Amino acid sequence: MKQRIVATLVLIPALCLTACNNHSGESSAGGAKNTEMKKRDITVLLTHADAVFATQRPVSDHQIYYNEINRLAGRNVKYDFLTWGGGNDFKQQLALRFASGDLADLVRTDSIDSSVHRGAVDQGVFLQLDELIDKYGPHLKAKIPKVSWDSPRVKKNGKTYGIPVLSGWPATRMMFYRQDWLDELGMEPPKTLDEFLKYAEGVKQKDMNKDGDPNNEYVLPLNDNLEYSDILSGAFGVRPGAWQLRNGRMEPDVIQPQMKEAVAFYKKLYDNGYIMKDFATKKQAERTAEIYKGQYGAFTALVDHYVRFDGASKYLNQPNAKITMAAPLKGAKGESYVDLENEQVDFVWVIPANTKNPEEVIQFLDWAWSSPEADQFFAFGVKGHNYTEENGQVKYDPNAPANSQNNAYEFFQKNLNFREIGITNPKVISTLPDSKKILKAYADAESAVYKHASLGMPVLKALDGHPELTPNLTAGSLFSDGFVRWVVGREDLDTGFEKFVNDWKQRGGEQAIKEATEWYQKKK
Repeated sequence: MKQRIVATLVLIPALCLTACNNHSGESSAGGAKNTEMKKRDITVLLTHADAVFATQRPVSDHQIYYNEINRLAGRNVKYDFLTWGGGNDFKQQLALRFASGDLADLVRTDSIDSSVHRGAVDQGVFLQLDELIDKYGPHLKAKIPKVSWDSPRVKKNGKTYGIPVLSGWPATRMMFYRQDWLDELGMEPPKTLDEFLKYAEGVKQKDMNKDGDPNNEYVLPLNDNLEYSDILSGAFGVRPGAWQLRNGRMEPDVIQPQMKEAVAFYKKLYDNGYIMKDFATKKQAERTAEIYKGQYGAFTALVDHYVRFDGASKYLNQPNAKITMAAPLKGAKGESYVDLENEQVDFVWVIPANTKNPEEVIQFLDWAWSSPEADQFFAFGVKGHNYTEENGQVKYDPNAPANSQNNAYEFFQKNLNFREIGITNPKVISTLPDSKKILKAYADAESAVYKHASLGMPVLKALDGHPELTPNLTAGSLFSDGFVRWVVGREDLDTGFEKFVNDWKQRGGEQAIKEATEWYQKKK
């Protein structure tokens, strides 16, 4: 495969093209602090994940961070950012990069067996990393948990092909509500599905965002990224993507009767006008702007996004806007789940097989995991710009313009953080005015983790190459397509769901169940 960073990028606007090709990140410092590593180029292909600072500020504003990490690490790291678009744009662009061979020394992906580059491991596209890590990455092995290393997103057939970037917490998603809307309606944050329906009716009946139109507010955003939008199925005791042992067989949750009940609840929201009629064509990338316009009374988001969404100044002509986080809703049986039990892997780094100096890439990542200066940078940014020191103590103000404008903190804590989602680091959280509220939200999210029998299950051969059989709400899957038909009423839910289950089994799902059951029995 041909490895290069090209001057044009499919599907990215011209303005972004200019940015991508100019932010080389070369250090202006005269020498490297890390004398053990020569100062050489490392190219990185990743995504900005719709972070505001990365997407809206000029490249010249990024340069101070590129320069600093290069100075500290003794490297010239060059970044090639792909757009996010709710995740779908990134997947499309990354697939094109793999198809063309236009990669980098280090590439971000969701899994070594991602549908974006299906078969890459078996085709030798990625380097097998065990020996390199043993020799050049001792801190990687020591500091990354074993459960993360053992993830099928990282390891295949006992061999390591990826390096995990950690999510930081066992669970990270919560329900977010417009607290000012709740106050106006005289309500507390809903705890049950019935209370949520009452809130939805209140949102529908009043002009909550005060724009003169009482018909453009909805209780919940659904869009083309249903996989992320779904926050309610856990109240029915099931979650897309999970498998459980049922009557001696490993079966996916999406074919269970409880999942049909969850879909029926979404249909009730749709039929009552509580969610947009055209939700299936809405783009995930538009969601944040719609939230700021005051179109939604509730939504799901990562706990660390509380800082992003709280604050009246962000909301268009809504001076009283206020956000609160709450535990996920409980169903009739008291079930309340959101995040699946997982290996705490947010995404994965892979090194293409034709990378010329892979040992230097591993050394760089080892530095990121071991250097106190890396700790400081990924938490607080650049000394003298984002923070100061007094008597050896860091003085960091998250509300200072250098940190808060365009959410600049996300750039060094998340976009340029090679080891973890730094926003979730307790050291960072402790600096926030709402640190207690955020830590409680993480605890609430952890209490709603959905334990399942498929933790650590590799990609099943029966499903490999058949994305339509993926047992979750991924776009293009049989279940995702059916979900839309049933909710909007193009197909009867009862007969349609039964047809989906039979179709899924006949097209390879039954074989997948047998394969998953064999895996589970061997694991015990």
